[in-house]
Amino acid sequence: MKFVSPLNVASVSTPSLVAKRVHEAIVSGELRPGDRLPSEAELANGFGIALMTVRAALIALRDMGLLVTVRGRHGGNFVAEDVGDRLAESARKAPLDKLLLRDLTDWRRAISGEACYLAAERSTPERLLDIKAANQEYMSLAQFPDLRFADVRLHVAIAEASGSSRLIRAETEIQVAMTDVILATDRPVRSRKLASYDHGPIIRAIEIGHAQNAREAMIRHAEDTFNWAVLLL
Repeated sequence: MKFVSPLNVASVSTPSLVAKRVHEAIVSGELRPGDRLPSEAELANGFGIALMTVRAALIALRDMGLLVTVRGRHGGNFVAEDVGDRLAESARKAPLDKLLLRDLTDWRRAISGEACYLAAERSTPERLLDIKAANQEYMSLAQFPDLRFADVRLHVAIAEASGSSRLIRAETEIQVAMTDVILATDRPVRSRKLASYDHGPIIRAIEIGHAQNAREAMIRHAEDTFNWAVLLL
């Protein structure tokens, strides 16, 4: 699994970093409801940390309701089936703030816009198929939070097409933050037809290699999402 890689533990407590990685993997769709995590030993080896540190992080994630532990021969740590509801419940405890949302949107314009630009320049046929498959999955869904998770997978797929590991990392962080914003609302389900949920212009620009058009379409997308969220404040 991609989320299991050595940690930089210089400035943040290691259990917090592990929990953050798992949280991001859930939001980005790398881990889905019901998925089994690697064993504690595999996680410790992959992260390059002590087994007890992994256990502390898993306990915190269980306390948050994101993971469940099953004992026995076929047991292990699993993503909770209702993880979307758990994330939404947590997000609603923090009120939306227009200034913070504006700052997040500005960051998104810079990172996601450049990811789209480079995806249009660098995307391979295989990466384009990944983007289209992610968009097809998104279009097939109608309910939150599944719709939101599919949205995240699409944007991360675009960042992966850029070929930049730093952009992929930054895009993942942005999408986790956006998930908190979107799941904090009570009315996202009926807003699917808003322009902020139309990825068509972005994908078409990437497909034909129009880098500047892809960036501009992403910026419009980010601003549409900002305006929609502000209406719900």
